[in-house]
Amino acid sequence: MKRPTPHNVPASGTYEVTDRLTKMRIAAPTFEQLLGKINHARSATGVVTGLDLRTELENWICEERPGDCTEVDMNIPRKRHLTLSDILRGTRVMVNFKLAGSPLVDREEAIRRGEICKTCPFNQKFDKPCTGWCPELSTIVRDIIGNQGLPIDAYLHGCGICGCFLPAAIWLPLELQCLGVNDSMKQQFKAIPNCWKVCESKE
Repeated sequence: MKRPTPHNVPASGTYEVTDRLTKMRIAAPTFEQLLGKINHARSATGVVTGLDLRTELENWICEERPGDCTEVDMNIPRKRHLTLSDILRGTRVMVNFKLAGSPLVDREEAIRRGEICKTCPFNQKFDKPCTGWCPELSTIVRDIIGNQGLPIDAYLHGCGICGCFLPAAIWLPLELQCLGVNDSMKQQFKAIPNCWKVCESKE
């Protein structure tokens, strides 16, 4: 499946779009900065952002400025720059889908998943303004898995595809996690050998 996606830096020198939810007109010199600005504006106004914000923003840009976009194969995994905001957003989505009393996978399965993620090229470090796990991230992880943790956590970072925090994600049932990912992400998971986070995708 191919679809248009924007270049990181537009030909005009500036990306400018209207957020369909907040109705705010936002501009930035790169795609990643525009994504960050929209996410910050939504957070400031109390608008909930899910994992589809990147896809939504790509669609808006390509609708408004087709010349700033190129067609890419969405089945091929694409690395992206990760920030703490990306990880918090991706991990909050898991919290939103976590049902009260929803069981975690057993320790053996969490370890198996962690070992797979440990060597995955999409196990990406992310920019953050603190050392270790920042307080807000620690709180979210505690909401998901309580006080459980594994030695392998030291080698796990953020998922470069969906933006979830891997030390928490490895504990959650797959069917629950799949509720929060879009079809493009599902196709990218499929393309990674031995990935445990493969979900059924709509054809």
